[in-house]
Amino acid sequence: MRPVQHPEHLTPKPAEERSSGVEPIDRARRDASTETGIGPAAPPAPAPAGAPGGPDPDSPTMRELGLRSGTLVDGTYRIVRPLGAGGMGVVTLAYDIRLDRRVAIKFIRPELFRQASLRDLFHGEARAMARVSHPNVLTVHAFGEHEGIPYFVMEYVEGPTVEDWLARRRELGGAPDVGDAVRLLDQVCLGVEAIHAASTVHRDLKPSNLLMSGELVDDHVRVAVSDLGVARILEDGSGGSSCLVGSAQYMAPEAALGDDSKPELATRRDIYALGCIAYELLTGRPPFDAPSDIGLMSKHLLEAPPPPTSLRADLPPGYDEVLLRALEKDPLERWPSVAELRRALLAVHERDHDPKRILVADDDDDWRELLRLALAKRFPDAQIDLVRDGEQAMAKFEEHPYAVVLVDLQMPAVDGIELTSRLRAKSVSASTAIIVMTAAGGSGEWRRLSKLGADGFLVKPVDPEDIAMLIRRTHRSRGG
Repeated sequence: MRPVQHPEHLTPKPAEERSSGVEPIDRARRDASTETGIGPAAPPAPAPAGAPGGPDPDSPTMRELGLRSGTLVDGTYRIVRPLGAGGMGVVTLAYDIRLDRRVAIKFIRPELFRQASLRDLFHGEARAMARVSHPNVLTVHAFGEHEGIPYFVMEYVEGPTVEDWLARRRELGGAPDVGDAVRLLDQVCLGVEAIHAASTVHRDLKPSNLLMSGELVDDHVRVAVSDLGVARILEDGSGGSSCLVGSAQYMAPEAALGDDSKPELATRRDIYALGCIAYELLTGRPPFDAPSDIGLMSKHLLEAPPPPTSLRADLPPGYDEVLLRALEKDPLERWPSVAELRRALLAVHERDHDPKRILVADDDDDWRELLRLALAKRFPDAQIDLVRDGEQAMAKFEEHPYAVVLVDLQMPAVDGIELTSRLRAKSVSASTAIIVMTAAGGSGEWRRLSKLGADGFLVKPVDPEDIAMLIRRTHRSRGG
């Protein structure tokens, strides 16, 4: 069941257009239908409120549970309208009259509590979510019962899910932007890391459970992992369940076989699901597709996914190794932690945005060679050319502009100051980062170089990591 978000894809609509809750209920029912062992499907979605012969804005599930818009829960939360429904119950938007904020409340069908496993599932969800405090994990505020109906109160995230965002990208044609995909994955991984650090496994990671607080138009969008409804607290030592849980599209092979009860391997199923999500975000399609859940699980068990680059020619090849390792059939062959998967994804992304041509101009042969070795290690995909003086540097730049030029301040004939001036006189150098190195210069030289258009100034000897960091920063600031 998809809990707490508006169904809009990217641009939030005016409040009057978001009032009926019909579309989220329909999509929530669709999400619930892909989960195994969760319960019966929700009733059909009603016609839009206000349409000829249409029902009131409360959902069928709400009315079935005796809930109405305006109902006051625990003397604190006033129900506003439904957000979604599924086999386990309904999620509503509510207003916290004490703290003056909007929240989401998840109500569970009380008849499900006749089954001990589902009672444990609900309590486990509340405990699992409440014990994790992280910006990229949905916050749980409270837990209780309303007239015999169990519920818990969560923060309300207004915006699309990652599933909605992906659907919008498909409507526009083509796969998502790689940079946008990596930014989303970075936050999702951080959230799942926090869940694992709390000795918890999510067990149902999928795009519809990833909530976005707004649009991906800048670096301020937040992604929150939600719906730990089938999570297991490892510290409880519960040893798993006979109930098959999760979504077939993102289910690890061992989970499909019901063989994921070993605590030391439990987090690897989340890594597999993250691999599926990353694959879909970077290629525009999931690693496997089939008309039924059984067919999907069979493919996860038996088939190797095609390399991502075979589906998207402009994708850097480094992503093949990262994603295919996350999707290994044997959990021991996958990334050992979400942190390592995240670092690997970011490393490939960094390399994709690193400079592809670097020129070093320095008259010290030993230093020049040491610098080449250091740069080759940190920028393995870059062409690194070496010259001994400013004249040679200008000649090389005339042949083909460079993304980054490292210049020694003191060189015979054409020194670093003159070379910087001559390079900046060329319009093609507007996207070139110029970094000047010196063993004897000071603040006066830097002020002069800065006025001429130099981007950085380093005093020898310099740490290779400092050079790499300055190269990346200045390269990007120049639009690289």
